[in-house]
Order: sequence, then structure tokens, then C-alpha cells
Amino acid sequence: MELRVILLLLLCCPGLRAQTPETEMSQREGSTFSIQCPYTTQPDNKQLKAWCRVRNARCELLVLTLASREYQYSDRARQGHITIQDDNRTVSITMSDLQAEDSGMYSCVYSSNYVPLKTILLNVYKELHKRELDSLSVQCPYRALGYSEGRKAWCRQQGQAECSLIVSTAYPYTWSSTGARNKSSSIQDDAQTGIATITMNKLQAQDSGVYWCALYNPYQRPAFTRIMEVRLSVDKSLRAQTPETEMSQREGSTFSIQCPYTTQPDNKQLKAWCRMRNARCELLVLTLASREYQYSDRARQGHITIQDDNRTVSITMSDLQAEDSGIYSCMYSSNYVPLKTILLNVYKELHKRELDSLSVQCPYRALGYSEGRKAWCRQQGQAECSLIVSTAYPYTWGSTGARNKSSSIQDDAQTGIATITMNKLQAQDSGVYWCALYNPYQRPAFTRIMEVRLSVDKIPAATTLSVTTGSSQKNSSGNSTQPRNTIIISVVLCILLILALAITTLCIRQHKKLRTGGNRQAEDTYDKPESPAQLESTERMGRTTDESRDLNYITLDFKPQLSSDEPLYCNIELSQAPRKPEDENVEYVTITHKQLPKNDKGWSTES
Repeated sequence: MELRVILLLLLCCPGLRAQTPETEMSQREGSTFSIQCPYTTQPDNKQLKAWCRVRNARCELLVLTLASREYQYSDRARQGHITIQDDNRTVSITMSDLQAEDSGMYSCVYSSNYVPLKTILLNVYKELHKRELDSLSVQCPYRALGYSEGRKAWCRQQGQAECSLIVSTAYPYTWSSTGARNKSSSIQDDAQTGIATITMNKLQAQDSGVYWCALYNPYQRPAFTRIMEVRLSVDKSLRAQTPETEMSQREGSTFSIQCPYTTQPDNKQLKAWCRMRNARCELLVLTLASREYQYSDRARQGHITIQDDNRTVSITMSDLQAEDSGIYSCMYSSNYVPLKTILLNVYKELHKRELDSLSVQCPYRALGYSEGRKAWCRQQGQAECSLIVSTAYPYTWGSTGARNKSSSIQDDAQTGIATITMNKLQAQDSGVYWCALYNPYQRPAFTRIMEVRLSVDKIPAATTLSVTTGSSQKNSSGNSTQPRNTIIISVVLCILLILALAITTLCIRQHKKLRTGGNRQAEDTYDKPESPAQLESTERMGRTTDESRDLNYITLDFKPQLSSDEPLYCNIELSQAPRKPEDENVEYVTITHKQLPKNDKGWSTES
């Protein structure tokens, strides 16, 4: 209850000393505006902070925060379009979906004494786009903006704060309506509703500019007090401009161009950068009297800028997108004299690997195209294209598509987007492609909509493996992936391991047979090595003159180990014997291949 009483006391339109705005902030109608008001931190945050509109040196509360709680005092605030936040150091205010009626002076205030933290002049302007010979009608709700008495006027801005009269009411009626008309413009003031209505007929491109709905008093300076600002863009019907050059830019890059012109005694002539569609100039950005005006979302986002040094107009376009492709022109003066015209081609650059898939969206409506068959083709030479796949018919209301062995195209006329897909890409698919309009009955058959530069990386060749059998080698190589190489190597190693185990098992069995059959006979029959400590394997082979009747013998020459703790090895060749194992007892065996003497019948005998 006590808090409610305090708030009611604060609502009694507290008076403020006349505030001079620190800055003017211009915002387009429908946009969002934010401001931060820092203040000295207090030991507690119970001091109120508020956002108010200043009229006649009084604070009209819109929204207030106290003890971390927010209170709304206007319809716009209750609808969520005005919010306030306090972090005990800075007050942050946000106003969304701005309307021309929101124009005015605002102030952040602090504590119950309403100490101003920051005061600004907010200008919310209307942005209107028309074509030549169109008509314009604008309503100026001056009472909602805090104005009532006074003559109303429609004027064109010249410089920063000057305005040139076009038409005005004759007398400051406050109870009825009054109006006036000149050759092409008229104004009607309805004092009952508090709305002035301005009309302009048969618009021309040179009517593009900044206008004010204003209070008018010819006996004071300045004579005009702005009520509402209107930024008008009138697209001019121009003769078809032939681009002087084509400039190709990668998507995401920045593009700049300079357009020199003859220096004038003053710089009040407008200079503009516009996009040409159907021989009409669609204004993107304009400079007049050293001030810049934006007429497109890309310009308002800061991606298109214009500068004029009274000799050269410089235009910069950043973060280019494929949709920015088209014909552009620098224009000079209200007659829209072309200074330079270019064809800007913004291409997509895509990197893929073999066997990958490719999917590309081609937003043709955003690029100014609609009817016609759509196609996907590969560029050949400078301007020729080789068809890959195309839609069958130029549908304008539904969708249509087509497919070949590895590519497909789908055209959705409702969204104005054609989607192209390529499957199982190969390195030879690298190249330059077009999403294009296709008419096989004209030359050239393709009209480029969007360019795509595709690079497909080739998969590296697999590692070559060599397997030796006897005295010959067979090399096996080919394109494979790493898992396949691993499998092949594993199989080879397994085979080698199995052979080693088989040979070891055979040696152990032969050793056991000789050990049970008597080692003395083996020792007497064959030569022993010179020293028990020296282990060697020799191979003696003999053949008879009749090769078909040779008898070869292999005998195992068993030698006792040097000590009972020392393990013995069984190997085909001693030079390949591994180092001494620590936990395994193995006996040494020497394998000797010896040719036996022959008798007169050609049979080998045993001595």
C-alpha cells in the first residue's frame, strides 16, 4: 500500500528543467531502438529509474523500474513495446516496432527527484517507395505527436535542418479544416482529428528525397518545426543501360567502386547507387548535402555505403550474397544521370570430396526472375553452357522437377527457389556451373541466374603392398580407403604368424622323435660344430645325375644346452633367432641338409 502511494505521487507530471537533447537518433518506422543510461552505483538499488517523454518541460512517464520491479504507464509499454532494465549500474531501455508517432524528446531519469541521466531527440521516419507517375498520400497525426495550433506545411529538406516549402495551409485553424494545393501537391488539415493529409501526384524520379510534415511560421527562423519525416524513393524509368564491365566477386567478399563526376559549385546535387530492374532504378542508398540515406535492408544493416567528396562517388558493398548479383548504376542529380553501370556477378564457391553429394538453392525470384524453365548447366568457354538437367515446363504456380543419372533439379514456383542436387561427385566434376533460365529455341539458350564454382578433391591412392613368393614379386595396388589397407595388412600378418607356428610345431615334434630314437646315432653319423657355444645352421644339398630319382635327407643334429636354466631355440636359420626369452625353456636344434653317397645302382646309401 505504501509503495502504491509513492508511485501515485510520482505520477503527478513532475516538472523538469528545459532539457537540451544530447543527440538526435533517426530510426525507420517498424525498427527497434535501444539506449543505455549509466549512473553512479548506490549502496542499494531502491532508487527508481524511469524512461519518460518530455513535453512542455514535463516528464510523461512511460515505464519505471523500482526495487527490481517494472511498472508500465503507457499502452505501448503494456503491449511490450517499451521495456526497462536496471543492473544497478546502467539503465537499459528498448523500444520496438517504432511508429512515426513515437518521434519526440525522451529522457532517462534517476531517483524520486527525476535527475536526468540522458536526453535524446528520437526521429522515427516513414520510408516510402514509389514508381514514376505513381501518387503519394501521407497522413501526419500531429496531435498524437504533441502539436495542435499552427499552420501545417509540406516541405523538402535541404541540408541538415533547412526545408524548402512545397505547400502549406493558409491559416492555423483549430476547429475546422483547411487546405491548399499547388501544381502537383496538396495538404489538408483536419483540426478535429488532429491529422494533416499530404498528397503528391504523378511522381517523378527527381521527387526522391527527404520531406517534412511541419509546423510553419514564415515570420520566424527557422520557419519549419518538423513534426514527421518521410523518406521518399521514386524508381525512375530509364533507357536500358548496357553494363560497361562485369565484375565477379566471391560470396562473402567486399566490393568497391568509384564513380567520378564533374565538380559542381555546390554539393547539394544528390548522388545515388541503384539496382536496375526492368529499366527502373531501385534506390539502395543516396547521399545529399553530405548526409546518407538508406533505402534497402542491406544498406540499413551497413552492408552498402556511399561517400561523396564532391568529385567522386564511392560505393562499398560488403558481405556480398549471391542474391546481390545484377546490374547496378551510379546516378547523379535529381535527373538520375548515369555515371557508371556495371554487371555484378556474386558466385558461390563450394568445396567437396569424391563421392560427396551437392545441394544448391537458387533463389531466382530474389534476383528478379520468375517465369521460364530452370536449368543446371556447366560453363564452357566464356558465355556458353552445357546442359546437365532442366525442368520440363515453366510452371508459375506449382512445382516441377527433373532427374538424370546423377543430377536433379526441383523448381518451387511458390517460394521462387530452384534446388539442384548432384550425387556421388567425382574429381572431374570440378568446374563452373550455372543455375539458369533455359530456352532451347533461342541463342544463347541459357540466361545465368547464379554461378557456382565447384571444387571436388580426389581421394588419395591406397598404399601399395608387396608379397614375395620364391624368386618372384607380385605388387598389388589400387584406390582404397584406409580401413581396407588395414584389413589387408592384418591378413598378411596372420598368415605369417600361422606359418611360424606351424614350423615351430614341426621342429618340436622332430626334436622329440630324435630324442626318443637315440641321439648317439645322429651324433656319430654327421659332423658336429667346432664349438658347443657356437650355433650355426648349414645347408648341404646333393643331387644325382638322374634328377627324377634323387633322395634327399634332412636330419636333426641335437646338441645339449649349456646349462639347465638356459632356454634353447628352434629356428630355420640361426641368424634369425630372436633374443633370449626370459620365461620360456627351449632347446637348440641344428638342421642339416646332407647328400648321401650313392652306390652303383644310383641309390643313396647310409654310412
